[in-house]
Amino acid sequence: MLRYIRITTAMAFATLLSLTACGSKDTEKATETGAVQDSVQTAAVFYCPMKCEGEKTYTAAGSCPVCGMDLVEK
Repeated sequence: MLRYIRITTAMAFATLLSLTACGSKDTEKATETGAVQDSVQTAAVFYCPMKCEGEKTYTAAGSCPVCGMDLVEK
């Protein structure tokens, strides 16, 4: 009986420890990701509406180097 209690206590402690450790890393990642997304959202991103270069984006307005169409802001 004592062996069962020790095993159960050890498993509960390990579970609690792993959940606590995982929770703090997720919070840090969310904070870092939020900061990165805020800086990305302030910069304008342009793309070609014809998608002739796939998902390629540009940081400045202008025309597409492949088809010559005006780039559109995302």
